[in-house]
Amino acid sequence: MFEDQSFSIPADRIDCHVRGNFQLSEEVEAERAARWHALRARSAAVFDGALMRMASYSLQGGTLTIVGNRTTYSAYVATRHADFQVEHPHAERANPLGMTAVVLTADAQVIVTKRSLAAEQNPGGLYLIGGYAEPVEGFDQLDLTLEIAWEIEEEIAVTDLDRAETFAIGLAYDPVFCHPELFFLTVSRSTAQVILDGARYAPDRNEAAQLLACPLCDVLAEDGPIRDAPRTWSFLKAQNFLARHLQETGKG
Repeated sequence: MFEDQSFSIPADRIDCHVRGNFQLSEEVEAERAARWHALRARSAAVFDGALMRMASYSLQGGTLTIVGNRTTYSAYVATRHADFQVEHPHAERANPLGMTAVVLTADAQVIVTKRSLAAEQNPGGLYLIGGYAEPVEGFDQLDLTLEIAWEIEEEIAVTDLDRAETFAIGLAYDPVFCHPELFFLTVSRSTAQVILDGARYAPDRNEAAQLLACPLCDVLAEDGPIRDAPRTWSFLKAQNFLARHLQETGKG
């Protein structure tokens, strides 16, 4: 784990390098199949895809540099439980890099999702848009801004993000599901209503049970209208990082 890092890094100042494969220790590898089998029994649709493990990061000269290794979703499942380090004090977690995006619309609304009650993580909670960084076979660099744009397109069918207005705004470690999370602010050229109307055509629309458009001021307010709704860890972190970004850039 590491301390929260708040920053305002433009999309073109984010570098991500992928170097080699992460290997589970022998004792954890022996458990991986059993944990994966148990998950498949609960959710047959899960897929053991490639993910990128965050090995290190650095902030220097206004550039965020992340170095990662290739790992898999099943390796993450085997290492994400809270007691992992107690049970395996000398082993390392898979630590895939998660990503959360604040999608700001042309009319200053934020697209908020409510998780399905059947979702494996955070069922029923308020969430934003997110996923995991997925390395491409044969390439040693990964465009994380493009990765989060693909997640947004898959979940809400938004394809008109302004890259010049996209920023990485924070990095934190999820203590519940045990992985690092990179937070983005992205800006769509569409209004909230256009996005809500078009989201029905998203390839992965079932990820969220409900889509909402909330005024930016309500999302930032501690005592706003969504204060009593159950909020995921990533939603709360995004609120905090977004407020700091807007303050630092003079837009708050």
